[in-house]
Amino acid sequence: MARYPLTNEFYNAYIKAKGIKHPVDGWEKKKDHPVTCVKWTDAMTYCQWLNNLLKTELPSGLILRLPTEAEWEKAARGADGREYPWGNSFDKNKCNTFEGRIDDTTPVGLYSPQGDSPYGCADMSGNVSEWTYSLFEPYPYKANDGREDEHRVSARVVRGGSFVSLEWIDPRCAYRYGLNFTYVGSIVGFRVVAASPILS
Repeated sequence: MARYPLTNEFYNAYIKAKGIKHPVDGWEKKKDHPVTCVKWTDAMTYCQWLNNLLKTELPSGLILRLPTEAEWEKAARGADGREYPWGNSFDKNKCNTFEGRIDDTTPVGLYSPQGDSPYGCADMSGNVSEWTYSLFEPYPYKANDGREDEHRVSARVVRGGSFVSLEWIDPRCAYRYGLNFTYVGSIVGFRVVAASPILS
């Protein structure tokens, strides 16, 4: 799992290669902030581009892709099933949520290491909500029920909460909601994971 959500600066390499407009106005002043205003399909296309760019550097059998929601949750909660990445009590000094009154994204890792997950992943609570690979299907999670079908046209799971999230809802590691895969907004970004391909 990537330690941080993808930043505006890293996304700009893709933007330049594709000859398209960066989705964040004035991103140059927020190079180290997470990229936002990307649809689920944009995040998937970015991963494909990155795989082609780095194909000779990746370990055999691994690709870069969006994490499934189960992978995302494990990276956020750890083996002990924490309510927040750092523990079971909310702390506004460990994440960028509504309680901090910043009302915008912050540089990735600003709340690290105090807000990190047990696996060292930063910003998994607050800053931006994150797209996952998974379709929004009922829990409990079942990997073989079709929820990881990238070709189905349906809502996708978003995890982690954002800078507008309230402490008792979105920033909790277990909280999940679905967004239309075409949704574009300033509260959603993504991170990548190096993992096995998902078989349809």
